Amino acid sequence: MKNPVDADRIRAAFKATQGIAEHSFEQHVIDASQADVNAMIERIASGESSFEEEDAVLMMKWRAMKALLDKDSYVIPK
Repeated sequence: MKNPVDADRIRAAFKATQGIAEHSFEQHVIDASQADVNAMIERIASGESSFEEEDAVLMMKWRAMKALLDKDSYVIPK
C-alpha cells in the first residue's frame, strides 16, 4: 500500500466533480463508464494507486485508442 490517504475526502472530491461529467457526456457514456470510474476512485482512496498513476493509465489508453482511430481514418492519397 502506498502512503495512507483520507479516503472519505477523496471520495467526496470525486463526487463533487461528478456534475462536470454530467454536463460533458451523454448519459449512456456515463453509465457505461461508471463501474470503471468507481473502481479507480477506490484504488486512489485506498492508497493502492495515486491520482497521477491513474491519470497516466487513462492517457495511455486514450493515446492508443486515438492512434487506432487515426490509423483507420487515414486515406492513402492517389
